[in-house]
Amino acid sequence: MNIWVENILRYVVLLFLQVLLINNLYMAGVCSPCIYMLFVLFLPVTLPRWADLLIGFAAGLVLDVFCDTLGVHTAATTLIAYLRGLLIKNFVQENERLIGTPSSRTFLLPAFLKYTIILVTSYHVVVFSMITFNIHLWWLTLLQIIVSSLICIALVLLYDRVRTR
Repeated sequence: MNIWVENILRYVVLLFLQVLLINNLYMAGVCSPCIYMLFVLFLPVTLPRWADLLIGFAAGLVLDVFCDTLGVHTAATTLIAYLRGLLIKNFVQENERLIGTPSSRTFLLPAFLKYTIILVTSYHVVVFSMITFNIHLWWLTLLQIIVSSLICIALVLLYDRVRTR
């Protein structure tokens, strides 16, 4: 399948899952994983930096429109789109860079784990800090970041496992 068609389909499916299912689940107020960000994590490695940023901005903006969150997801997704290029450059050796998308096979597992953990945690730090925006509830914000990041990291690894088989 063409890589662009695959990425567009991935985005549409993840967006609908996020908007229709995940956002409507009540998980004790401490867990709200954002699975649509998998789209940005699994973009092709060969994209230019400006395309990463533009795609990240657009993906976050669309979710903000659906969720009425006033730029929270736009800021977080643009940040991880920016960090993505830096992490690929720093964690992956030149001889390991393959054409395609990031995965545990193309990046090797340790580099892929670092890549995933940093991007997912950065995303959730921005989202929950902007949503809460209250120093008095720092413990709740920290709990939301940790729980949501752990669940999202597990989902990313599960998705990678299923996709690479």
